[in-house]
Amino acid sequence: MSSSIPFLTPIAFVLCALGIFGIGYMVYIQEKKLRSFMIGKDGKSLEATLAWLTEKAAKTDDTLAAHKEGLEMIDARVQKSIRGYSLVRYNAFDNDGGEQSFASGLLDEKGNGYVLSVITSRNHTGVYAKKITAFTPQSALTKEENLALTEAKKTL
Repeated sequence: MSSSIPFLTPIAFVLCALGIFGIGYMVYIQEKKLRSFMIGKDGKSLEATLAWLTEKAAKTDDTLAAHKEGLEMIDARVQKSIRGYSLVRYNAFDNDGGEQSFASGLLDEKGNGYVLSVITSRNHTGVYAKKITAFTPQSALTKEENLALTEAKKTL
């Protein structure tokens, strides 16, 4: 038993040396990778790069918030703008031709707006506007005005 101990001591020493060398080599490789990772734009450190990325992300968040606010304003304006429209031409009087009279439906997305009528004869032109709220006329409509309202709804 005592004769095998002196023989195991050099083997243990070699194994320890190989282990230390292996660990040192792995540390060297990792340090090399870390060094190449740390070298960036203008030689900035990783910490500076992370600070720059954090600042950039905050600016992007601010920009997105501003764009969202702007889009919400635009959406609110679009909902109130005239989106549905129609034009129905007709002869208001039997003896006049050429369909010079017309009714036009003008509606926003919520169905609010007007039916505009222009009635033309040889001696007179009358212009009439009738309010529409939630697709419902606030006063009686002629058949041409009803048709104009129906056609305007279809364009929404």
